[in-house]
Amino acid sequence: MEERSIAAEHGTSSNFNPLRKNGNFKKENIWDKKSCYRYKMDTTMNPDSEETYKKILLKNGINTPVKNVCIKIPNFHGDQFASQCKLVTVEFADGTIPKLELFVKAAITIGEYAEQMRDVLMFEKEAQYFSKLLPEMEEFAKAQQGYDGFLEGLLPKCYYASDVLIVFENMTYQGFAMLNKAVLHDFQIAEAVIRTLAKFHASKSILSEAGEVLYGGWMQNGVDGAIKILSSKPTPGSEKVLEYLKKYETRGFLKICKLLPLDNQSCSMSLNHGDLWNGNVMFQLNAETKKPESCLMLDLQTIHLGSPAVDLLIYLFIAVDHEVRKKEWKNLVRIFYDQLGEVVIDKLGQKLKFSFEDLLSDFRTQIDIGFVFGMYSVFGFEALANIDGNAMNSEGSALDNLSSTIITSLDRTMEQKGSTFSENIVQMYNEVVDILSEKNNQ
Repeated sequence: MEERSIAAEHGTSSNFNPLRKNGNFKKENIWDKKSCYRYKMDTTMNPDSEETYKKILLKNGINTPVKNVCIKIPNFHGDQFASQCKLVTVEFADGTIPKLELFVKAAITIGEYAEQMRDVLMFEKEAQYFSKLLPEMEEFAKAQQGYDGFLEGLLPKCYYASDVLIVFENMTYQGFAMLNKAVLHDFQIAEAVIRTLAKFHASKSILSEAGEVLYGGWMQNGVDGAIKILSSKPTPGSEKVLEYLKKYETRGFLKICKLLPLDNQSCSMSLNHGDLWNGNVMFQLNAETKKPESCLMLDLQTIHLGSPAVDLLIYLFIAVDHEVRKKEWKNLVRIFYDQLGEVVIDKLGQKLKFSFEDLLSDFRTQIDIGFVFGMYSVFGFEALANIDGNAMNSEGSALDNLSSTIITSLDRTMEQKGSTFSENIVQMYNEVVDILSEKNNQ
């Protein structure tokens, strides 16, 4: 199949897609150091300096005199695995002008983990999206007769993006809130996320050997933890799941990657978020009911090209309530596909080049990635709950240290919850079997 993204199929006379080469995407990893646009480090942009934010305001055409810049470190317990976050308040000399509230992500700069982050271009991918891809998408979309501005509501406004520093509008001051990350999403919330995800895919790899250095450990934590649980707390059906998981026991990340070949999928390629879970979504709450309605997505450091099924699998298995997923998975995939078609056809005036059946085919073919990363919703989040993300700056292999910490944390909860973990892993495996058998019975 020709390697084209949904965005590429919207082709215009402008260079809407900077990753396209002769109409097609390059065969090699588009995010490697040779092909990725390099954002040169500006050593004057110190995230702890007031002058940095004054310069950023000027870059955005805001030349109003600044009275004060307050920089704080947020209390994000268990977060900040990929960056160090700061909250910045800019107060203007003219007291009639509202304060500007910013959310800042600064690259980790010390230790082995910082080197690994640089190797897989975590900050550069997100910077390229906001500095290069998104403006060209907006230029293209605004030229279409049906465009209604949907791109503006998908992501927070970005004021500055480089390979070491990304500065966003702080959306908590716009009525958005982060839900409890330990609570899985019900159908209403999942539908809101799925609709936003479809718009993100319509507008436009870490899943490769190059990504193993950083992401292999995260996946292996789920595999190793599940094997430990099933082995020590066996439950009916656990032997089959153990047999299934053991094929990923060694370098499982690379084996998962083989399920995701860019030249052998049913759907056109799109730009995947890559890490769509509870902690990377903020919701606009209804003023009266306080229930979440619309949402926006955060953290584009793991964007990659692939089938839209990958994002669906990651989100459904990591973030959605197990019973909701079991009963409504196909309905949610249909909602995604219909929303995607509405945006591509009605708002952008283009054709959608794959069918709902094509999407289901990729969903089933690549379902292992959902199951393996779904281990975090079964036991991983609980194991991570008491881990400080700043520990990634520790000496030695940060990911090895993190894995050891997760296993130690898991050991503390095994006696109390091990059997429940084991039962839930088997239940999730049975979901996978049911989804695959449904195809075989058609």
